[in-house]
Amino acid sequence: MHLSVRRAAGYAAIAAPFLMWAEFLVMGLTRPGYNLLTRPFSDLATRGTSNAALFDLGFFIVPGMLTVVAGVGLWFTGGRTRAWRFGSVLTVAAGVFLFATGVFPQDPSSFTASIVHGTVSQTCFAIASVTPLVLFVGSSREAHLDPPRTLWLMSGLAALAIEGVGVALRPLMHYPDGLFQRPFTVALTVWFVATGAWLLRVRKAEGKAVAE
Repeated sequence: MHLSVRRAAGYAAIAAPFLMWAEFLVMGLTRPGYNLLTRPFSDLATRGTSNAALFDLGFFIVPGMLTVVAGVGLWFTGGRTRAWRFGSVLTVAAGVFLFATGVFPQDPSSFTASIVHGTVSQTCFAIASVTPLVLFVGSSREAHLDPPRTLWLMSGLAALAIEGVGVALRPLMHYPDGLFQRPFTVALTVWFVATGAWLLRVRKAEGKAVAE
């Protein structure tokens, strides 16, 4: 059972960022006046805009579910430390809040909807920014599984730094949210792809060991 979970988690971790980037680039390039570098992702999912529901599904809801699957796979891989288990739970939580970001999209006609959307999206960013570092710490006793600790550390530090700078500058100056969302998502894409490839590699190695 654990082998099947890891395989599903590995594919899910790789598929999530690729689906998000594909959805963003296709929708962003075909939306008149949309700036790919500076405009928030959520603008493409705002109620009342063309293809908003499709973007919402492909960028938030489905990737959110895929992230939950990745977190479950991490729970069943390794897990000798509390930090590892906590990192797995954080991965699931990030997926839940990414899903919730799609469930509660921006709505120009509703102040409450915009507040809820902003709250769940910022919570998702905050959780995702620390998850790679928590797993990095938790993987210290998993050397036999050869996790990509260097990539986890680099992507985690980058995501945390980007999130920290964004939060620190928000009260001081106005800036386009997209300027921070793009590099933040790139950093997490590295984490997702590295984690997915590792889960598949571990699943394949353990499956071979079982067969022997």
